[in-house]
Amino acid sequence: MRKQEKQAVVEDLRAALQQPGSIILTDYRGLTVKEITELRTRLAALGASVRVVKNTLFGRSLSEEQQGLTALLEGPTAATFAPGDPTPVLKEMSAFAKTHAELKFKGGWVEAHVFGGAEIAALATLPPREQLLGMLVSVLNAPLSQLVGTLQAVPRDLVLTLMSVAQQREGAAAAAA
Repeated sequence: MRKQEKQAVVEDLRAALQQPGSIILTDYRGLTVKEITELRTRLAALGASVRVVKNTLFGRSLSEEQQGLTALLEGPTAATFAPGDPTPVLKEMSAFAKTHAELKFKGGWVEAHVFGGAEIAALATLPPREQLLGMLVSVLNAPLSQLVGTLQAVPRDLVLTLMSVAQQREGAAAAAA
């Protein structure tokens, strides 16, 4: 590859790395071209793109914050660029890796943090962002619901007590008459 071509690849990677989203690095050694194409197709349906990158060129294109990824650049590397929530992309990649053991997570860049391969695999097991937010809202809502129930119990119990006393007095008045 000539110097001009390398510079063009580095600039292209820099532009892709500056886009909001996540980057997942994988080792694809042992996958056939057909299998990589299948993975690309499955991830393209989710808006992600997979690129096989040269480690040195990828390392040159990293920003200062992303320099932690350089430690992951050993051996053949495929970079998956996932815009938005990375969870669906990670789930799809994990499902693919279950049937194709050759695909291994090296690590990635998610929410402006560098993660190792095991951490990226663990992120794949998390529910989607919307579901996590719903769980958070329900957890925050539970104490408020209990407080409302407690506050409603005091007047309800008072009314029930007054009704019981009124029924007892009516019963006593009817018995006296």
